[in-house]
Amino acid sequence: MNNHPLVRSIRAPLATPPIETLATHIISAIEGEYRGIVIHGMARFGKSWAIRYLIELAMWAPHSAYLTKVGIPKNHKRVDGAFFSLFLENFDLKLPERCSALDRLHRLRNRIIERCNEHGTNLCIIFMDEAQRLFPDDYEHLCTLDNEMTDRGYMLFVVFVHQSDFTSAVNERIYEGNPPPHVWKRFLMRHHVFKGLADSKAVEYVLNRYDECTEYPPGSGISYTKAFAEEAFSSGWRLTHHAEQLYAHAERLRRENKLPSPWTWPMKSFELCVNYLLTNIAKARKAFTGFSEDDIAKALFVSGFLEMELNRHTWSNED
Repeated sequence: MNNHPLVRSIRAPLATPPIETLATHIISAIEGEYRGIVIHGMARFGKSWAIRYLIELAMWAPHSAYLTKVGIPKNHKRVDGAFFSLFLENFDLKLPERCSALDRLHRLRNRIIERCNEHGTNLCIIFMDEAQRLFPDDYEHLCTLDNEMTDRGYMLFVVFVHQSDFTSAVNERIYEGNPPPHVWKRFLMRHHVFKGLADSKAVEYVLNRYDECTEYPPGSGISYTKAFAEEAFSSGWRLTHHAEQLYAHAERLRRENKLPSPWTWPMKSFELCVNYLLTNIAKARKAFTGFSEDDIAKALFVSGFLEMELNRHTWSNED
């Protein structure tokens, strides 16, 4: 059990309704021949989890595609050519001491094309995490890269993943106004709000992944739920049996603390809660048959659910 995926500090993502909705919006934008889509989501709602899942499970894409991720660092300024260096570092490419911005662009273009060819595709999907940190010139560089790719028969598509409760620095709000038409029409026309789990049905869907759609060790047929509650699982108990109970308890906590509705459950606190239930309560309890209200309360406390809910702003698009 010491090496089970659920006891690792960095755990593999599972499919969720918000991830599947995100994939649908990306596919729609690609099929509409846009070159990008802007994703808004609050902190700890599972945006990075979604990026990892979609890159690791590329079969969701409408065609074969090369998928990768670039994290945008927080800078007060970026010198000419530094934007392309962000990508090149992602590809582990070492640059000569003297390398012009144009040379970096060409190296990046060639590497993306090389990776596309390795994957047998002409479509490259790049997830830009923390995209609210992009500068206006960064979008111009993307336009140039898009032109270079298009001229050679390849399609660049960028998923701009923004944290909506940003710090409000000037560069983090720059395109709330009126970006140039060539930038807007390529990259910024399509938008999607990434939310949490909306109701008990969404909770049940994710819990079912633990029950039926996971396996460890590979080829064993042992799901994550079964691994930590084998006797109860063999007797017919499932994690999904607690979906309504879990959601109702979380909703009650919010209501008691005068937090507004409607709301959606951020993936961070949800995943921590479920992980604690399985790895600490179900695993440790002899003759385990299911979770009590006290168990749910303890797991929600350990996950920091209420603290996160009190701390975050309730965004207008949560409804």
